[in-house]
Amino acid sequence: MLVTRRLLMSVDAKDYGLADGRRQAAMQRGLLQMLSGSAEAAGLCRAAWDCQKGGDGELAILPPGEPENVVVDDFIRELSDRLDDYNHDLVEAARLRLRLAVHHGVVVPADNGYAGEGVVAVSRLVGCVPLRQAQLAAPDANLVVIFSNRVYLDTIAQRFTKLRSSQLRRVVVQVKENCTEAWLYVPGHNVHELEL
Repeated sequence: MLVTRRLLMSVDAKDYGLADGRRQAAMQRGLLQMLSGSAEAAGLCRAAWDCQKGGDGELAILPPGEPENVVVDDFIRELSDRLDDYNHDLVEAARLRLRLAVHHGVVVPADNGYAGEGVVAVSRLVGCVPLRQAQLAAPDANLVVIFSNRVYLDTIAQRFTKLRSSQLRRVVVQVKENCTEAWLYVPGHNVHELEL
């Protein structure tokens, strides 16, 4: 059994289930365009990512060569900018608004994808209450991001990125029996002023 520690991202689109089939297809197309274009612009090799698609979302397990600081800085900036451009002229119901979780942890190849703490943690983060609350509290934000405490401590707090601790808000994520710290970031917004 091959056990590795990898950078993981999970993304999910808001209100996908409320859309009709045609709109859902457009959201899926837009999601893939945003992710691919952002990765390419950031100098990342999306073709090397192992992606598990899920209609309105995706779990991506990045190869060891993809630098975490580039994901945190350049990829997220590109994704935010591209979503802003994509949504600029759209009516509210047609906007593509994303939640993104970033974590690094253990992944193990399994019969139907991957198993391990990393996969479970990033999947819980992307659906957690504080991230959903941030998305509701900032209705004009096209992207809301949550970093695991591990990404925050190892990369952001060590100043290996351009993102500063003051731009993030510490939150507690409670899912079932697990309770952990995580860090919210909403590009273009003061996350400390959001009512969660």
